[in-house]
Amino acid sequence: MKLIWVGIALLVATISVGVGCGPKEKYCYEEMETCSQRAGMIAADAAWEATPDADAPAGTCFNSTGDPIPCG
Repeated sequence: MKLIWVGIALLVATISVGVGCGPKEKYCYEEMETCSQRAGMIAADAAWEATPDADAPAGTCFNSTGDPIPCG
């Protein structure tokens, strides 16, 4: 019976060490980036604005892939 209690105590100790010393950052499972990295990339994408091209006719803007879009 003592062996069973020792086994249970070791199991509980192992689980608590794993939880206490586990990863501190949550991962967003898109190319294994942390959630804070992913949030920063989303914020940077949201801050990007279309700018007119000097060689393009007035009123033409381009998105990040180079496709023309209406300026607004």
